[in-house]
Amino acid sequence: LLTCAAAVTSRIRLGTSVLLFVLRNPILMAKTAATLDYLSGGRLILGVSLGGRDNEFEPLGVSMKQRVSRLEENLAVMQKLWSEPQVTFHGRYYHMDNVSMEPKPLQKPRIPILMGGRAEAVLQRSAEEADGWIAGGQGTPEAFREAWQKVRGYAQAAGKDPDALEAGKLMYISVGEDRATCREQLRAYTHAIYGPQFDVDAHCAFGPPEACAAKIQGFLDAGVKTVMLGPTGPDVEQVTRIANDLVPRLR
Repeated sequence: LLTCAAAVTSRIRLGTSVLLFVLRNPILMAKTAATLDYLSGGRLILGVSLGGRDNEFEPLGVSMKQRVSRLEENLAVMQKLWSEPQVTFHGRYYHMDNVSMEPKPLQKPRIPILMGGRAEAVLQRSAEEADGWIAGGQGTPEAFREAWQKVRGYAQAAGKDPDALEAGKLMYISVGEDRATCREQLRAYTHAIYGPQFDVDAHCAFGPPEACAAKIQGFLDAGVKTVMLGPTGPDVEQVTRIANDLVPRLR
C-alpha cells in the first residue's frame, strides 16, 4: 500500500503505525524499507513495535519472551545494512558474512525510526535509540502528556534534543452525522482487535467533523505533533470525509 501511495504522491510522508518488527526478517525489512525510501524521494518513516498479544506471535512460531532481544537484534542488523558497504554480523538469531545491500536509504543518517508502545522501557528506547514515539490507539490527552514528558526527560538525560523527537498518536476515527452509527462501527472494529475492554468513548473520535476535531485537538494541545487516523476499514467515503470535512478544521 505504501508503494502505491508513493507512486501517486510527491509530498506526504509515508509511514507504518506500527510494524511488528520482531516478526519480520531484518534483512528483508532493511531492503524493503530502503527501496521504498529511495523510490519515494526520502519520505518513509518506520514505526515499529514489540507487539503485546500472544495471538500475534504463536501463528508464526515466535515466543513473546524473545521479543525484546529480537527487536534489538533486528534494529542492529537493519541499520548496519543501511549504512555499511559490507556487513558481517553474528548474533543470537541472525548470522551473515560480507553481505552488501543496495540501494541505501535516501534519508541520512537513516530512515526515521519511531517506537510504539506504553511500557516504560519503550518510552526510554524511543528517546535514546529511536527518533520519536508513537502512542497507540488507547489513552487520553492527559496520559499522553505524562508519557511524553518522560520521553523528553530520557532524551535530555541522553544528551539529545527533545524538540527534535517526533511525537505521534494513533487515533481510531469514524466521521459522520449519526454519532450512534459511528460509535457502533468503532465498537465492532476495536473490540475485534483489543477485546470488549476497549473504551470507545474515551479513546476514539467519532461523529460530526467538529466533534472529531475537538477530540483530536485535545491531543495536539498535549504535545502530539503527528496524528495518525485509523478509519474502521477500507472505506473510501470515510477517507474523503476526513480529508474534506475534518482536516481543514485542524489547520
